[in-house]
Amino acid sequence: MVKYTLFLSLLLILTISSGCQTGEGTIKASLNNEFSLAIGQTAGIQEEQLIIKFDGIQEDSRCPRGATCIWQGRVSCVLQVSDGNDSTKIVLTQPGLSSQYGEGTYNKYDFTSHVQPYPELGKKISSEDYRVLLTIKKISSGANQ
Repeated sequence: MVKYTLFLSLLLILTISSGCQTGEGTIKASLNNEFSLAIGQTAGIQEEQLIIKFDGIQEDSRCPRGATCIWQGRVSCVLQVSDGNDSTKIVLTQPGLSSQYGEGTYNKYDFTSHVQPYPELGKKISSEDYRVLLTIKKISSGANQ
């Protein structure tokens, strides 16, 4: 019983002190630093008033590891992005069988994405397993927007 109480206490302390999420489940993220989202999860870039939600996978046709494919395939993730003034969906597409990231632009921000896990022959990826690794950079004011 003591071990059980100690375990629950430790779990509660870790949950309270994690600091990874705000009260509404929004992950705190910052520009230029990679962060991970599961489908349905939201991140906020507080200094920019930017909110990003991972809506889901639009397509995953990547050639699985262990398979021989004619086409490398691709994976496309859908993000809902809002900056307080505007809200839109963007789709970031990453080629399969490469280390390239998906790329896209929204207003004054560049997005790069990497979808995990990579498919394996004979294994189905459930929607709960998908993660998108995102990095958001602010476009310099001297660049064309």
